[in-house]
Amino acid sequence: MRRPLAAVAVAGAVASLLAGCSLPEGVDGDLADEWGGFPEPVAFVPAAPICHAEPYAETAALVDYRPIDCDQPHLVQTVYVGAFTGDVAERDSPPASGSRAIRRAYSECETQVAEFLGADYRYGRLTMGVVKPTEAGWAGGARWFRCDVSEIDDVRGVPVERQGSLEGALVEDSDSGLRLGCFTARLGDGGEVQERAEVPCDQPHEAEFVGIWRSPDDDYPTFDDSAAEERVYQGCRETVADYVDVPKDGNLIYRTGVIADWMSEHDWDNGDRAFRCYLWLPDRELTESLRGAGTEGLPIHTE
Repeated sequence: MRRPLAAVAVAGAVASLLAGCSLPEGVDGDLADEWGGFPEPVAFVPAAPICHAEPYAETAALVDYRPIDCDQPHLVQTVYVGAFTGDVAERDSPPASGSRAIRRAYSECETQVAEFLGADYRYGRLTMGVVKPTEAGWAGGARWFRCDVSEIDDVRGVPVERQGSLEGALVEDSDSGLRLGCFTARLGDGGEVQERAEVPCDQPHEAEFVGIWRSPDDDYPTFDDSAAEERVYQGCRETVADYVDVPKDGNLIYRTGVIADWMSEHDWDNGDRAFRCYLWLPDRELTESLRGAGTEGLPIHTE
């Protein structure tokens, strides 16, 4: 019985206190109407450019986000951060690998990364990938995608640890050592490159990087499809012609062999449609670059 009496006594005391006091000027006595609303929660968005010690992965969780300064040893640099928008952003889960949304993100990354590096990333010993939020991150409102770049030990190799930002690393006068040049190459019986080593162009070599060729096809060009395979090699031959400055005619096949770097089907589905192209002259020992050399540098050979 004591607890209800105490409650009544307190209420009465408060009432007496309020009755005996007047409110200051400008105060209406309503304690709730002056409170501001709570701000809307803001989803996490990663920073760019920033580096990461962890290797590239296609999804990234906030709990694993530990960016570091690019002067420290790292495996990945986030160059740009974009956003999924429109109907894609309204979905209940992040876009799947190989989806149109991922391909669009990849295309945006290619453009932004090329601007950051000074050239398409394929002009160097670099690889690029799109990173998206996890299912949990997407459910929490994350709609970003990251454009991550890594240095690799060879154009078909694995990421290597580096120090320093990649900004401007592929401009023509860069001293980064990442731009592709001349190579020695040994092919197997099936035409695949078994060994390749980059060398200065004034040293003996038989292959030289000439640029990239973008496929207009929607289907992945497998080696089982000879017509699709030939389209890639013809595209690279024409890239050689532009680089060396020779005619794109029926004699081009008699001027040069080519090597094309094939991407995986998974990367193709995600938006990588450009092949690295190399002129390849296995019967010649070159000791200089053939860039702009013309027909004298790349004569017709019919034997």
